[in-house]
Amino acid sequence: MGKRPTPKKRKPKSDGRTQHSIFQLKEVRRLRNLQNSPYAVRAGSKNKAEKALKGITRIKA
Repeated sequence: MGKRPTPKKRKPKSDGRTQHSIFQLKEVRRLRNLQNSPYAVRAGSKNKAEKALKGITRIKA
């Protein structure tokens, strides 16, 4: 019989929250930097009606 693996310590709940808050902080900073970039362009509106017409392949009479 092989040896039993060593039991791993459980990660405290607060560690997960800390990790998530750090991720959110970085994500907000990244998005703000993208917005404030001189190369940032405001996204144009998508013409949904035109796209819907393109999607129609057959018209039932």
